[in-house]
Amino acid sequence: MKGYDFKAARRRIEELKLIYRQMKRWYADDDTWSWWIMAQIEEIEREIEEAHQAQQGRMAVGQDGHSVNDAFGNVLTPIIPAWQAGSKEDLQHV
Repeated sequence: MKGYDFKAARRRIEELKLIYRQMKRWYADDDTWSWWIMAQIEEIEREIEEAHQAQQGRMAVGQDGHSVNDAFGNVLTPIIPAWQAGSKEDLQHV
Protein backbone atom coordinates (compact mmCIF):
# COMPACT_ATOMS: atom_id res chain seq x y z
CA MET A 1 0.00 0.00 0.00
CA LYS A 2 1.40 3.34 -1.01
CA GLY A 3 1.28 6.18 1.51
CA TYR A 4 -0.33 9.56 1.06
CA ASP A 5 1.72 11.95 -1.08
CA PHE A 6 1.94 14.97 1.23
CA LYS A 7 4.34 16.80 -1.07
CA ALA A 8 2.02 16.55 -4.09
CA ALA A 9 -0.97 17.64 -2.00
CA ARG A 10 0.82 20.74 -0.72
CA ARG A 11 2.03 21.51 -4.25
CA ARG A 12 -1.59 21.31 -5.50
CA ILE A 13 -2.70 23.73 -2.76
CA GLU A 14 -0.03 26.19 -3.89
CA GLU A 15 -1.18 25.81 -7.50
CA LEU A 16 -4.79 26.51 -6.50
CA LYS A 17 -3.72 29.58 -4.53
CA LEU A 18 -1.85 30.85 -7.58
CA ILE A 19 -4.93 30.31 -9.76
CA TYR A 20 -7.04 32.14 -7.19
CA ARG A 21 -4.67 35.12 -7.17
CA GLN A 22 -4.57 35.26 -10.96
CA MET A 23 -8.35 35.02 -11.26
CA LYS A 24 -8.81 37.68 -8.60
CA ARG A 25 -6.58 40.02 -10.60
CA TRP A 26 -8.77 39.73 -13.73
CA TYR A 27 -12.27 38.96 -12.39
CA ALA A 28 -14.38 40.32 -9.58
CA ASP A 29 -14.77 37.88 -6.70
CA ASP A 30 -18.54 37.49 -6.88
CA ASP A 31 -18.48 33.85 -5.68
CA THR A 32 -19.07 32.48 -9.16
CA TRP A 33 -15.57 31.02 -9.40
CA SER A 34 -13.81 31.48 -6.04
CA TRP A 35 -16.05 29.06 -4.12
CA TRP A 36 -14.80 26.12 -6.20
CA ILE A 37 -11.14 26.93 -5.67
CA MET A 38 -11.61 27.45 -1.93
CA ALA A 39 -13.57 24.18 -1.67
CA GLN A 40 -10.73 22.33 -3.42
CA ILE A 41 -8.14 23.81 -1.04
CA GLU A 42 -10.23 22.89 2.01
CA GLU A 43 -10.74 19.34 0.74
CA ILE A 44 -7.00 18.81 0.20
CA GLU A 45 -6.24 20.24 3.65
CA ARG A 46 -8.80 17.85 5.15
CA GLU A 47 -7.15 14.93 3.31
CA ILE A 48 -3.73 15.97 4.64
CA GLU A 49 -5.06 16.10 8.20
CA GLU A 50 -6.70 12.68 7.88
CA ALA A 51 -3.53 11.20 6.40
CA HIS A 52 -1.47 12.61 9.29
CA GLN A 53 -3.86 11.08 11.81
CA ALA A 54 -3.84 7.72 10.03
CA GLN A 55 -0.06 7.76 9.81
CA GLN A 56 0.30 8.50 13.52
CA GLY A 57 -2.10 5.67 14.34
CA ARG A 58 -0.08 3.18 12.27
CA MET A 59 3.20 4.26 13.80
CA ALA A 60 1.99 4.06 17.38
CA VAL A 61 0.77 0.44 17.32
CA GLY A 62 2.86 -2.62 16.60
CA GLN A 63 1.76 -5.82 14.84
CA ASP A 64 0.74 -7.39 18.12
CA GLY A 65 -1.56 -4.45 18.90
CA HIS A 66 0.64 -3.12 21.69
CA SER A 67 2.15 0.33 21.76
CA VAL A 68 5.52 0.51 20.06
CA ASN A 69 6.76 2.82 22.80
CA ASP A 70 5.92 0.21 25.44
CA ALA A 71 7.62 -2.55 23.46
CA PHE A 72 10.90 -0.68 23.17
CA GLY A 73 10.80 1.26 26.42
CA ASN A 74 13.28 -1.00 28.20
CA VAL A 75 15.74 -1.26 25.33
CA LEU A 76 17.41 2.00 26.29
CA THR A 77 17.63 1.10 29.97
CA PRO A 78 21.19 -0.09 30.57
CA ILE A 79 21.72 -3.27 32.52
CA ILE A 80 24.94 -3.03 34.50
CA PRO A 81 26.15 -6.32 35.94
CA ALA A 82 27.70 -6.48 39.37
CA TRP A 83 31.26 -7.68 38.67
CA GLN A 84 32.21 -8.02 42.29
CA ALA A 85 29.93 -9.12 45.04
CA GLY A 86 30.06 -6.85 48.04
CA SER A 87 28.02 -5.80 50.98
CA LYS A 88 25.59 -2.91 50.79
CA GLU A 89 27.85 -0.81 53.01
CA ASP A 90 30.88 -1.39 50.79
CA LEU A 91 28.99 -0.31 47.68
CA GLN A 92 27.76 2.91 49.31
CA HIS A 93 31.31 4.07 50.05
CA VAL A 94 32.65 3.54 46.54
